[in-house]
Amino acid sequence: MQRLTLIGAAIVLLLAGGVYLLFGRGGDDEPVVEAGSRFGQDSGSGSGGTLIDTLAPVLGARVPSVRGGADQAAPGVDAIARAPQNAVAGLFMVGFAGTSSESSFFGRLKSRPYGAVLLTESNYSQPQQLSALTQALQTTARDAGNPAPIVAAQQEGGEFNAFANLPPASQVDVANARKGVRDSALLAARQLRALGVNMSFAPNADIAVAGGPGQGRAFSDQPARVVSAVKATVSAYRQAKVVSAVHPFPGDGGASQDPAIGPAPVGLSLDQLRSADMAPFEGVATGDRAVPAIQMSNAIYAAYDSVTPATLLPDAVEELRDRIGFEGAIVSADLVATTATTGGSVGEAAIQALNAGVDLLVVPGGRAQQDEAYRAVVAAVRSKKVSPDRVADALQRIAAIRALTRNSRNPLRPGE
Repeated sequence: MQRLTLIGAAIVLLLAGGVYLLFGRGGDDEPVVEAGSRFGQDSGSGSGGTLIDTLAPVLGARVPSVRGGADQAAPGVDAIARAPQNAVAGLFMVGFAGTSSESSFFGRLKSRPYGAVLLTESNYSQPQQLSALTQALQTTARDAGNPAPIVAAQQEGGEFNAFANLPPASQVDVANARKGVRDSALLAARQLRALGVNMSFAPNADIAVAGGPGQGRAFSDQPARVVSAVKATVSAYRQAKVVSAVHPFPGDGGASQDPAIGPAPVGLSLDQLRSADMAPFEGVATGDRAVPAIQMSNAIYAAYDSVTPATLLPDAVEELRDRIGFEGAIVSADLVATTATTGGSVGEAAIQALNAGVDLLVVPGGRAQQDEAYRAVVAAVRSKKVSPDRVADALQRIAAIRALTRNSRNPLRPGE
């Protein structure tokens, strides 16, 4: 009887430990809030105060270098065809739950060299913690001999911030403020950089159509003002050496609802889209100071087939590449959210997006969706449903994004 009691106690302890590891230490099997949705619900977990107050614990050190242990060029076509596993991992931006390196995600990152990691409000409690988390991501990649992942977040403004109580303020507010858009964006970009985040899904380039998802979120209901504000924001992020990913192309300000919620039709013609909604993207897509990344929309468009989300649609990607002339990285919308419209699997969405011409595939999570999407693309490369040339092309553009983030100098202390 005593032996049975001891065995029972051991089982209880093991179960309790499992619960602690999963919930108390950042288990990441549960879904993560998707990119492009409302990250910034203020839970009171962030820290307020001025920029200097917020960054005081991390100002004394240089910004962590983003170099990993294997900063080699993107793999070639032959190498991808022979062994697609590691190459395919580099196509994905993934998220996880948890605020420290105790998350089980770090074990997977050692063996699966993802191209980018998306941080959300579930990964943030205070600036010191975030700095330690981003450093752990880089260290994990370096110790495994892999290229360091791009570390991204949506810090668009106000309630659309991944990290509550950090700048910028809402795009609507800063567009009407005396100091203006560029100053707000520069403050936000410098703070992200100091905390180890080197890519932001910002700015939102929608037109604020009355009743649409851009109302209360976009800079203005006047296309010319949106163009000007988007240019100013992109310029500020470039100065701070943080990659700006302008979104959502071709514009979903006129959608019936937020595409992160469900199917979101946009009833505008192609001419109407080109004359207004696409104008902010055209303003920053080309030239010596072009934005390095543009994210696609999950909306569906009457201008195309009224069925397929833009992030999966070759015609929408061709509009951006061929007519507008954008040569940077094209980032998918949240492919888990995409399936609410398509009714298919996230693996099918990943393959379709890649074949449409998208370079970086966003699958925030949970783990099951990430594994499914990764395995589906690996199988598609092996079966030639996705060509190694398409993978190589995408990886080269992702490598160019990573190259833009290589700077260990603290942007808040430019004299160093």
